[in-house]
Amino acid sequence: MENKDWNCKMATRRLSTLCRHILCQPRITLLSNPAFRSCSTTIMQSQGTSCPVIYAEPRIALYDEKINIKLDNFPSNEKITLHGQCIQGEKEIIFASCGHYMSNECGQVSITEQPSTGGTYTGLEPMGIVWSLQSPPGQSGNARMLWRKTDQPMFIQLSTYLGHLQLEDIYKSNSKPESLAEIELERWLRFPSEVTRIEVKAGNVRGVLYLPAGEGPFPGVIDMFGSAGGIMEYRAALLASHGFAAFSLPFFRYQDLPEYLMDITFDYFEEAVNWLSSHPKVCPHGIGVLAVSKGVEYAYCMSAFLHQIKCVVAINGLPYYGLNDLYHKKKLLCRGSPFNVSQCDMSPEGELMLLKSTPYMDNLIPAWQGNAKHLLLVSEDDYQLDVDCYKLLIDACPEEKKNNFEVVRYPGAGHLLEPPYTALCRSFVNPSFGVLMLFGGLMKEHAHAQEDSWQRILKHLRTYIPTSS
Repeated sequence: MENKDWNCKMATRRLSTLCRHILCQPRITLLSNPAFRSCSTTIMQSQGTSCPVIYAEPRIALYDEKINIKLDNFPSNEKITLHGQCIQGEKEIIFASCGHYMSNECGQVSITEQPSTGGTYTGLEPMGIVWSLQSPPGQSGNARMLWRKTDQPMFIQLSTYLGHLQLEDIYKSNSKPESLAEIELERWLRFPSEVTRIEVKAGNVRGVLYLPAGEGPFPGVIDMFGSAGGIMEYRAALLASHGFAAFSLPFFRYQDLPEYLMDITFDYFEEAVNWLSSHPKVCPHGIGVLAVSKGVEYAYCMSAFLHQIKCVVAINGLPYYGLNDLYHKKKLLCRGSPFNVSQCDMSPEGELMLLKSTPYMDNLIPAWQGNAKHLLLVSEDDYQLDVDCYKLLIDACPEEKKNNFEVVRYPGAGHLLEPPYTALCRSFVNPSFGVLMLFGGLMKEHAHAQEDSWQRILKHLRTYIPTSS
């Protein structure tokens, strides 16, 4: 696929999305605030109304797409609170945010052009109302925002109140303050008409493949997560929305895969790479790998020992193999660094930190062997590994191969670098270990790191996955 064809396909997809925005205009709900009883309870977006309204463009958007939010017809020169709320899952876990603004003489607020002076985010942050979503008062603060179903959007309800309110003010009782205007945002990982989800059971390989619409072939990417196990599909779905054949590859605690990490062999990853590389919808000259945490170790092994791997994105992972030894065809491939319980630390809140628990034992994975291009993303507020451990890999790399490694460090970012505008998860219970783990991250710094790193990820994959011979 030539670059011109790539650009043409992406332009066509964006045009399709734009048409959807035009056809699916936002619906704005006004509650019964006494000052605006003359307004109908539900109105369509229009410029002529004298009632307060929220404009969001686009209201229906991909998850990583920016939104331009404006308030109009509000009281002049008044303090305004913009409130966001998202409810997730069967347990109806709430995530909430708020920003403080001042309307101008015309009763308008432009979130894109005006800074928030308080709330869950401050400063000029057009997407702060989304990335600062967090557990409200009265709910456990260790929730992680996850999507189990990629064929449904994340709904974010935006509300507006007079005055500058904190989340404590909004959630201090069963009844919220009365809102002047509301609008519901839809954030999609994929539009089902444009990206297809395919469950995979091929030999020993398990997972879910996401394919963009069209004949292809598309650049292929294997997407892996860490020691929580199971399958997480949201990143692969979003990658497919950007034109990749993205394969979400679980490696334990999923269907009939091993229950424990120590039972995994490299044979499984070799089989997965062979399967995706030979798929008729995938460009045949090599694929990429995107991995975080424990998945990075397997990504480095793929890069070192499998010729199909042309590029790797490694997010906060060790450059050597942790826990037990890794075998390939019943022969030792990588010697493991055993887990040292005595080196684990606990935060004052009782959160597990693994900074020194898996020491280096001269068992580096030779990721440079395969000539793949590597992008290493390093968060500096990570409590799960030594943030300088990547230097072992760079220092050991032969001089002539060092240009195959790019390192980007993010001060204030935590372990779980996600697609942009994802709410920070500073700690949560790892289901494999059954303990609360500290992943770190300062909210604003982490949000900015996610936005920057995602663009770097997309660029790296597009640049180094071959799309033509």
